[in-house]
Amino acid sequence: MSRQLTRRSVMAAGMGLAAAPLLPAGRSAAADPPLRVGVLVARTGGLVDYGRQQLLGVQRRADALNGAAGHGGAHPAPQLDLLLQDVGDTAATAREAVSRLLDRGVHALVGSPAGWLDDAVTGTAQAACTPLVLPSHGPTPTSPYAFRSAPTDAQVHRALLAAMTAGGQRAAGVLRLDARDNPALREALAAEAAGQGARIVSTETVPLDGTGLADKVKALVAAAPEALLLDLPTPLAAAAAAAAKTAGWTGPVLSTPDAAQAAFHQLAGEAAAGVRAVSPWLPVAAEAPEALPNWSSVRRFAAELGAAPAPSAGYAADAITLLHQAFLGHRDKMAARDQLERACCVGVTGVFNMTADNHAGLAADALTVLTSRAGTWTTLPLAP
Repeated sequence: MSRQLTRRSVMAAGMGLAAAPLLPAGRSAAADPPLRVGVLVARTGGLVDYGRQQLLGVQRRADALNGAAGHGGAHPAPQLDLLLQDVGDTAATAREAVSRLLDRGVHALVGSPAGWLDDAVTGTAQAACTPLVLPSHGPTPTSPYAFRSAPTDAQVHRALLAAMTAGGQRAAGVLRLDARDNPALREALAAEAAGQGARIVSTETVPLDGTGLADKVKALVAAAPEALLLDLPTPLAAAAAAAAKTAGWTGPVLSTPDAAQAAFHQLAGEAAAGVRAVSPWLPVAAEAPEALPNWSSVRRFAAELGAAPAPSAGYAADAITLLHQAFLGHRDKMAARDQLERACCVGVTGVFNMTADNHAGLAADALTVLTSRAGTWTTLPLAP
């Protein structure tokens, strides 16, 4: 029988697993101590903007689970304890942060909101045999204890290039955060472009503090691409869009999900108009079609958050959901890891079908294309 979730099978599942592990006879989840989840948060340095929405997502989801556990009692016993640790912005600070959380006895970890720290975080978690869910886009994890609750780089590349080529553009210039740049990522994007009949004509990188960004944009424009692809956090993506406009660029600008935050429009000003971003449906939950398998989850979560939420809030909430369900009825790390490899989860970001060979498992329909229009993100394209 196929494990793939359908619209019919997920409507009642909300944000939980389609098939939760059975508890031993006479045992209830309340018999276990609270699940201690260590969360790598960004509170200092250059990652603060990355971290705000992640923290909002984990806290909102944990509050919902703890509230449900109490069944409305005056003093409900919490199901989850979140232990927060500042991740810093280097591999060394990330490893130290994981080590500190492990010393505090966490059962599981939610990774950094910055994907370029994944290797440092994953290595330390793997050494301690501790399940880890990574809430940022990146490659499919290959470590036995690491999983991803965000789109993979391959999914983002595919959606970006499909949006570009659908508009008739076949040559892309890429501006990427230098901390994310590596030969494997370049090769993967070039291969996806070739598969869609397109090519990458130039790639420029910029540091997290934005030094030299305007010059990098000018160099990219000078390479004569037909579209600009931005792989940058929101503040830098906004600055790049503005710099491109100043440099006389009139072609399309497309971005990874990192730019799909409300702050982008204010930061980019007039240059925001017409910029497109591939993203999960969360920033435009009100526009999500009812046929979407996670329609109920994404609309409900967006309503709970109130303000226009960023994709990273959904990634973080889904990380908590996956870990909570994996530890139902026990606090055994190895058993939780095995459960994660069989997870069928309806999340805020989309539907996850994890396997031993795929520790990401996000369904292909999780991403859509947003357009910046009149100071907001929408799935409605600009009028011709």
